[in-house]
This record gives sequence, structure tokens and C-alpha cells, in this order.
Amino acid sequence: MARERSPAQPLPAKRRKKSSSTTTTTTILSLTDDLLLQIFLRLPSLATLVRAALACRPCRRAVASSPAFRRRFRELHPAPLLGLFFEPPTAPQDPMLPAFPSFVPARRRDRDLAAALRGGDFFLTSIQEHPDKAHSWEIHDCRGGYVLLCNGDKLSEQALAVVNPLARRSLQFFDDGHKDSFEGCRGTPVERSACLLCSDEDPTSFRVVLLVHDESRVRATVFCSDTGEWKIHPWVDVPGRPRCSKLWLLNSNMQSNGFLYWVYKNHKYMVTLNTATMGFSVEELPQFLKNRQCSFDVGETNSGARCIVYAIDFTVGVMLRRRDSDGFEKWMLDRATPLDAQLDGVLGKLKGHYNELLVVAVRDGFAYLATTKKFYDSQNPSWFLSLCLETMELENLFQRRYDSGAHPCVMAWPPCLVGNYGRFALEDGT
Repeated sequence: MARERSPAQPLPAKRRKKSSSTTTTTTILSLTDDLLLQIFLRLPSLATLVRAALACRPCRRAVASSPAFRRRFRELHPAPLLGLFFEPPTAPQDPMLPAFPSFVPARRRDRDLAAALRGGDFFLTSIQEHPDKAHSWEIHDCRGGYVLLCNGDKLSEQALAVVNPLARRSLQFFDDGHKDSFEGCRGTPVERSACLLCSDEDPTSFRVVLLVHDESRVRATVFCSDTGEWKIHPWVDVPGRPRCSKLWLLNSNMQSNGFLYWVYKNHKYMVTLNTATMGFSVEELPQFLKNRQCSFDVGETNSGARCIVYAIDFTVGVMLRRRDSDGFEKWMLDRATPLDAQLDGVLGKLKGHYNELLVVAVRDGFAYLATTKKFYDSQNPSWFLSLCLETMELENLFQRRYDSGAHPCVMAWPPCLVGNYGRFALEDGT
């Protein structure tokens, strides 16, 4: 009789049959570009995508050669906010010392984004350490990964600088083109803050637009980084100029999808420049935007549509370009949302220390807001918040004193992942 096998005794090993087919090992090189891009779409943020795409040449090439993928990724993952640049204090403690903008990073849990911030030059040391440019600087604009600054030293010749904080030591200096812009003016010419124009699909190039106005006309002067030259456009008459006012246009860096905007000082009209045609137009502001207590800015929704976001007390509204019953395109109210309940949840009892919201900027489907009081209180500096225009949900960013301009710095696509730029063009040969 056969002896029974003990339960503790292992089963005899079975001989494996030899496979008739050869086993294939899958590597990154065997994945098609379409499959790689489908994987990349599932990454959580642009910072993570940059890290993954730069892991090897096939990954970089797949992202850089597909504008359709980049458009889809932007739709699914809005470009992350890196932080806000703040203008130097309006009244520095020592006016003889150079003044530079400051930067406050946004609080994010994304480790890849934190690594990008650590590797960048957000203190703008490339300008501060320049032997010939150690003067005071103020920010005019911040877009497309670039920061546009102007030399604030009135005793020296005006100069402009464009800096890419994520790419250390990446900067370009050029002279302000205002001298020739003043030619042919009527009365005293006035130059407004410069605006920065960037392209998602041409990240190595930029344009700077300066607006000059005299007693009744405006003109645009444009600097192109590709040519290194300024182009002066003709004077254009505009209606509705306030009487007895030389400074009848307010400073502004409002921009949306290639359109630049400046508001009349009396808050009745707004000048628009179409940067594709370089044509000016003037239209009357909607009635409630004429209220000087109303804070607003122009930007884009998450779908890229032009919009105006305004704040009155703790209510935030969104206006879009639509056609009225007569077929004329105008700014029309889309929605207005009271944020009192959300502010109670975000700020708690601290909300009672503030009496209104200011719209700091609008970028890529987000409005950046600041709480304010009628009288400055050093014990209760402003809270800065972001508002998603799609969901109208608030996020608390940080608390800081707010006595001058603030500019959101949003992460842009690096040139190496758009088209065929830099050392990758030489290495890949594609």
C-alpha cells in the first residue's frame, strides 16, 4: 500500500514545458508615441510631465512634436501657480537703496513643483548682481514664464528687462523705446506700463507693447525679441477723453487672448488694442463697472474665452463677450456669486476683519483675489486667494501685506518641450 504524503511535505516540482514562442521584453523604446502621450495625459501636473518627458529623448520628442497633445493637457491640467511677485513698497525705508520686487511661493504639495521652485531664480538675482544694472526695478507684467521689469531709477536712462525665473541666468536687457514714440504728440505725452505678449507654441519669442497717449490720441510701440527692434505705429484719435486731465488713461496690464485693455480715468470707457491687427477700439464700460468701488480685471476662462472678473464687497461676477439682440458684441453678465459662506470657511473669524475683495489678476481660468480694509491694519494684512472660474471655489494661498501691485507667476511650458529648440534640436536632429 502506498504511503500517504505528509501535509508538510512539499509537492514534487513539475517540469515546465518549453515554450515554442520567444518571450519579448517591453521597454520604453518599444512604446509608440500615441501610447506614451496617453500615459502622459494621466500625470497630475505640468511639473510632473516636465520631469517625465525629460527622462529620455523618445519621451521628449513625443511631447515636443505634438501640439494637439499640449492643447489637450492644458485642458485637463491648468498650468500651476508658482506664486506671486509683489512690487517694491511704495515708500521704501531708505530711498537711496535699490528696490526689487519680492516673491511669495504658493503653498503646494506637488514635490515636482517644489523642486522647480527651488531650482529657479525667483529672487531675480540675475538682475541684482548685474554690474551695470544695480538700480531699482519694478514689474510691469508676468506672463508665459517671463517677467517684464522696468528700471525704476528716474535719474538714469529707462531700461527694460525680461527674465525667465525658471531658467537661471536667462535674461535680456533692452532700451525703452519711448523717445521716438513721443514724436508728433499734442501737448504732454504720457507712457503707460508695458505689456508682455507671449505664445504657447513659440516660447522662445516675446513682444513688448508700450502705449503712449497725448491729449486725445493713443499709439502703440512694439518690441520684438526676434529682431531686437521697436516698431512705432501711427497715432489714433479716440473719443470720450476726460477734459482737463493729462493722465486720462489708467496704468494697466490687462490682457486676454491677444487683446490689451486700458480704462479711462473717469471709469466710463475702455480702450482695446487688437495685437493681431494693431487696431484700437473704444467702448463704454458696463454700468456697474463704472463704480469706482468695483475692482475688476480682464483674462480668460478655463476654455480660453475672454472674460471680465469683478468684485463688489464679497460678491464676484464674471462677464463674457456675447452678442445682444441687435447683433452687437459686448460685455454681458454671465454669473455673479456671493462668496461670504466660502470666506467664512476659509478665513473663519478672520473674515470679520475685512470688508471687501480686490481682483488682483485673472489667468487661465483662475481669478486671484485679495482681502482688503478701507484703512491699513498691520495686525491684519491681506489674505490672497485663488478662485476657480469653472467651479467658483476658493483656495487660500497665503497672507501678506498688500500696498502695491501683485503679479501671478504661472508655470509655462519649457521651450525644450515645444517644437525643436535648444540643445535637443542639435542632439535629436529632428
